[in-house]
Amino acid sequence: MKTKVMDIKSISRSKWLPLYFAIVTTIFSFNMPAVAQDDGARSYWKGRSGTNVMSFQYLPINIGASDSKAFAPGQYIYPNSDVNANVFVGTYSRHMTIFNRASALTVNVIGGSVGATMNASIGSDSLLLPPGIGPGASFSQSSNGFADPNIQLAVNLIGTSKLKSTVDLLNYEPKVTLDIALLVAVPIGKYDNEKMVNLGLNRWYGRIALPFKYHFGVFSPGYMWSFELVPSVYIFAENSDFLGRKLENEPLWSIESHLTCDFTTNFFGSLDVLYQNGFKSKIDGTEVGENIEIGTIGFTLNYSVSDNITLRTSYNSNVFGDDNLETSSIRLQFVYAWNKPSQNAKKLQHGH
Repeated sequence: MKTKVMDIKSISRSKWLPLYFAIVTTIFSFNMPAVAQDDGARSYWKGRSGTNVMSFQYLPINIGASDSKAFAPGQYIYPNSDVNANVFVGTYSRHMTIFNRASALTVNVIGGSVGATMNASIGSDSLLLPPGIGPGASFSQSSNGFADPNIQLAVNLIGTSKLKSTVDLLNYEPKVTLDIALLVAVPIGKYDNEKMVNLGLNRWYGRIALPFKYHFGVFSPGYMWSFELVPSVYIFAENSDFLGRKLENEPLWSIESHLTCDFTTNFFGSLDVLYQNGFKSKIDGTEVGENIEIGTIGFTLNYSVSDNITLRTSYNSNVFGDDNLETSSIRLQFVYAWNKPSQNAKKLQHGH
């Protein structure tokens, strides 16, 4: 290991740029903070200050809660229901330096469609029935359009100082890092107060996360490993017009974990785990449903096509938690990243 580190630090100037771009393609921002999904493997790895990242994701999500009383509208979980959602996410991230620490600002625009078939079984809580629907009836609802956009700021606290230059990045060999990430969602998504099924939540919500990472081995493409742990809590304002009533939710606690490994200089994989608990609901002050408890396990495969383009896919499904819930989702993602000074340096290297 030590020999490899010395080799990296003694690289001639003519090899700096190829190595720099190899590292950049590994540390794109992928985070898509939303209530129903994890952020993703290597989401909080930092790039050189001034790096821009644009991403497009498609997420087909399937949820079955036929025997569950869990109620979480932001996650498309309703009692006695089968849900199919197709979610699209457009993301822009900007890597920067704040308080002399590596940071990233991310904006997510979310949209798509969601449809649910529900059975209002005898004994169903009347507070959860839309207008005109009585106990014993079956009904379907759907929504399409934009969901609530969100913005997140992530700032490193420990282990990653400023990354303002190529030299800073090449000398960056992290072991333990800790960030703080603050997210807020703006309630401007599509919402119908007579429906249970909506893309927008009609309320503000936020999240506080403390992404932790432990890096194994040499921080060089083809050799990088990491263990990542992201504990977080979502906090929700009240929805003052849910089926004509007031909806409140307790915080949603979440812990996300990834074990990542480079297979080659441009291809890595990850084993992913996500556990969520909480979100107990009250309607007009009366408790309804149950706390949600979902534990999912999945994997991620990430391939860097070029210096600027990356493709990613992931899959997860619940394997522990509420036995009466069945969830699965796929992530297909295209990422384009660039850093203007580095792009110009690359052109000069090739004689342009």
